[in-house]
Formats: sequence, C-alpha cells, structure tokens
Amino acid sequence: RDDAPKSLAISLATFGSVYTLVCILAGPNPPSFLFDAISPGIGRKVAGFLLWVHVAVSFAINSQALCSSLDRLCFYRVSSMIGLHNKHKTRWAVLTMLVAMSSYFIANAVPFFKDLVALIGALTSVPLTLLLPAIFHRKIIRAPLFTIASRYDILPYLLIVFSLVFLICGIVGSLSSIE
Repeated sequence: RDDAPKSLAISLATFGSVYTLVCILAGPNPPSFLFDAISPGIGRKVAGFLLWVHVAVSFAINSQALCSSLDRLCFYRVSSMIGLHNKHKTRWAVLTMLVAMSSYFIANAVPFFKDLVALIGALTSVPLTLLLPAIFHRKIIRAPLFTIASRYDILPYLLIVFSLVFLICGIVGSLSSIE
C-alpha cells in the first residue's frame, strides 16, 4: 500500500513516455489506423493478435462493469417479470449477450465509428488514466489543485498540467478527423 504512489508514478510515466514516443515515431502524417504503419509479415500478425487480445480483455472488463450497473439499475426488476429473478447465471448471461449484441449493432450502424471511438477515447482515456489519479492524489494529501506549496507538489502538479494538455490535444485531434 505504501508503494502505490511510486507504482502509479512509474506506470503513468511509462504510459506517457511510450505514448509520446509512438507519436514522435509516427511522424507528421501517420495513417488513420496506426496499425497500418506496420509492414506485412510476422510482426504485423503478432501485433494483430495482441490488438485482438487487448480488445477482447478490455471489452470483457468494461462489459462486466456495465452489466453490473445495468442489472442494479433496471434489469433486475425487468428480469423478475420474465422469471429470471432467482436465476442469477441465466440473467447475467442474457444481460451480457444483450450488451454484446447492442455493442455490435452500434459499431456497425454508425458510418464514422472510428471517429466516434477516437472522440470517446480522447474524452475518457486521459482523464481516467492521468488526470483523475493526479487530482485524487492531491485531494488525499490535502493540497490545492493548482498551487505548489512544496517541492513534493511539483510532480503531481505537472501531471495535472501534462494531462490537461494531452486531453486538449486528443479532443482537437479527434474532432478535426471527423469528416
């Protein structure tokens, strides 16, 4: 527990550094789908497999949280009307299937889905991975958000500024790519 700030700082610094490196290596005119920059061959197949694993794991994690919230908010009451009140595994399977099907239909119904995903990513990725941890850290140590009172406040403050810059760049970039 005492090492949490260190591990968070290391992970966020690594994430930010790798992201910056990818942006620099992509050059001034990267392909719209960065995966297309990988030349055909075994490297592209490995990257494709890793991308598939990433998407599958991310969907599994996010859909469980979404299904739990939907079940708590409304599906629990609806399921009692159709006889699934005490059948928890069946109710969960039906709810998960409905979320997966609706995700599939939305992904295929929206003509500019990649732009929508880019905008959603720009609006949520940086705040969830960079901004909120820095703000929560400053709240826990009872430091003002935008004031540097000691030398220990410099890094969390810089993380807030850095994440705000990334957030603005991401939103501007995703909005400018919408055709």
